[in-house]
Amino acid sequence: MITEVIGAVIGSKLDQRDGDSGAKGALMGYFAPRIVSAALKIGVLAVVGYGVVKSLQSVMSDTDSTD
Repeated sequence: MITEVIGAVIGSKLDQRDGDSGAKGALMGYFAPRIVSAALKIGVLAVVGYGVVKSLQSVMSDTDSTD
């Protein structure tokens, strides 16, 4: 909750520097922590999935070569 508020305040201040009202920056700052969090979770899931697939491929190739 606090990250969204801090992000909105920072985004608003950054958006106001170029003469805008700051509303767009506040919205972007509010949603940025959620987007980053979701992207990190998806990235970690992809890395773990890749590791599992490569491990299984390695195990399967080892069992195929012993036949």
